[in-house]
Amino acid sequence: MLTIVSAGVTGVVRNWIFIGEVSGRVLGMRITSGLLRNRRFNVPESEVRPTMESVREAVFSSLGGSCAGLKVLDLFAGSGALGLEAWSRGAASVTFVEQHPQVFRNLQANIESLEDEGLGPTKCFKGDAVRWLERAGGPYDLILADPPYDLPDAMANTLEGIARHSVLTGDGILVYEMRSKGDPVVSSHWNIVRDKRYGKTRVLIMKLNKDAE
Repeated sequence: MLTIVSAGVTGVVRNWIFIGEVSGRVLGMRITSGLLRNRRFNVPESEVRPTMESVREAVFSSLGGSCAGLKVLDLFAGSGALGLEAWSRGAASVTFVEQHPQVFRNLQANIESLEDEGLGPTKCFKGDAVRWLERAGGPYDLILADPPYDLPDAMANTLEGIARHSVLTGDGILVYEMRSKGDPVVSSHWNIVRDKRYGKTRVLIMKLNKDAE
């Protein structure tokens, strides 16, 4: 069952970067594994950078393939590509956070079109992902974060918010997608356990540093 919630955050839309206006045209993408394997979902044609199938498949394979029983959070969700993949792979629940109104509506439609009685519940929050962390609840076992590459201070702010508000479980995993070039901005609260490049995309798998103050 899909639950839609407004995070009550107002202000300038700043958590998604577009080439232009969102058009009515869409591109189809495929879920790579799990209950929804080969099912397709829509991505607005003007959306800059959905996570490609090959990258998603590699990322989830590195996590062991299954998300069975995990409480999952998809920040900067966009089309929902990462969260939908976790959902298909057995997540106990998936929470999506997206701010842009048209992208949010497309995300809702994707979830509704894929719903199956064998899947866990989902929630969609409309709001700024970083500010939403203040009220996130949780904690979550797996956090997926794929902010726009050009969003200022996205990594520092996202990691700080997750750590400060205890959004991730002590043994939980953060998957953070960023531009391949450039250095990650990681505080002492985090350990990078895997760092992999896929062309122009870089994926960091991270855990909280239990020894950090």
